[in-house]
Amino acid sequence: MRIVQMSDVHVGSGLFRPDLLEATIQETNALKPDLVAVVGDLTMEGYRWEFEEAKGYLDRLECENVVYAMGNHDAKNVGYRHFEEFFGIREKSVEISVPEGIAKVVSLDSTKPDLDEGEVGREHYGWLDSEFRGWDQGPRILMIHHHILAVPGTGRDVNNLRDAGDVMAILRELKIDMVLSGHRHVPYVWSISGVRIVHSGTVSTMRVRGVMPPSYNVIEFDQDSVEITLQEPGKGAEGRQPLASFSRSPITTSKFYPDYNNFVVYDKLPFLKG
Repeated sequence: MRIVQMSDVHVGSGLFRPDLLEATIQETNALKPDLVAVVGDLTMEGYRWEFEEAKGYLDRLECENVVYAMGNHDAKNVGYRHFEEFFGIREKSVEISVPEGIAKVVSLDSTKPDLDEGEVGREHYGWLDSEFRGWDQGPRILMIHHHILAVPGTGRDVNNLRDAGDVMAILRELKIDMVLSGHRHVPYVWSISGVRIVHSGTVSTMRVRGVMPPSYNVIEFDQDSVEITLQEPGKGAEGRQPLASFSRSPITTSKFYPDYNNFVVYDKLPFLKG
């Protein structure tokens, strides 16, 4: 399976670079990925004209499976209404046929209107459970804008996921293969308790931190391994460098003995009861 992961497009920012986004779209089309995951912050202020302009660019992606997650900047100024008009419902579950079987991809809205921090919220826990528990036909992938774990090289850790502990416990319980996030504008990968959390940088702005350039991620995985490459738009092989690699199945000797429901408890969704 091949995934192109991009985030923090920020159309409307004074630091937005159309040439970087155009290069990313051309390069993505050439890669012919199975999934393009756009992990939030399509806009800067959530205005309608920003969403309209972003759609004008992103509609040029040729991949059949382009999935969007909403970011905190998209939720500004009641922008979530425009997001739904231009990019569809804010939360969805899709199944994608890939060489490894059928990938389950869930896009979750972690934003709160006009707030930079995020939260999954107890009302979503049952839904995540119903989508992922027992899924054995292929990869299990969650898309969520906010970072679950702190990202190094981004300064003081702020604007994070407020219920990160509960969410991380749920992801481990459900054996999620990969979490695709953005928000902090720095690419980084964590692998904890079998859950791989992959952050992408800002793809098309100069709102960068430290020495990290604008970039997107190319993720390749099969039955045995996962390879993640950082790619700077428009720079070809010169702008390509490995970001992370690991085995497809997590290798760990760690065990955690207390019952899961000692920490996180939620009811099944009403339509799943009985």
